Amino acid sequence: MSLGAKLNELRMRKGESLQQTADIVGVTKTHIWELEKGKSSNPSADLLRKLADHFKVTVDYLIDPSREGITADDEAMVFYRDLKSLDPRDQETLKQMMEVLKGKK
Repeated sequence: MSLGAKLNELRMRKGESLQQTADIVGVTKTHIWELEKGKSSNPSADLLRKLADHFKVTVDYLIDPSREGITADDEAMVFYRDLKSLDPRDQETLKQMMEVLKGKK
């Protein structure tokens, strides 16, 4: 699946307009449209990162045409990225919660 098709699918799943997505990632509506339609084929690494962050996927998922769906590994990488952005106290709290949940199996 192409980058454009993935972006369109992710945007539709979120129920966002082209303008809403563009505003969130800091580009024009036209640029998002061009990406989705394959008219712009060379987005910057920064834009890819912003899109991946916004849609909670990995950059690898966006750019690899052989990747069809979001895998558990993708979700784990996004979770890890989000975890790293928390302050150390919150990270420790989540680690403790995970240990408790693992013990319930």
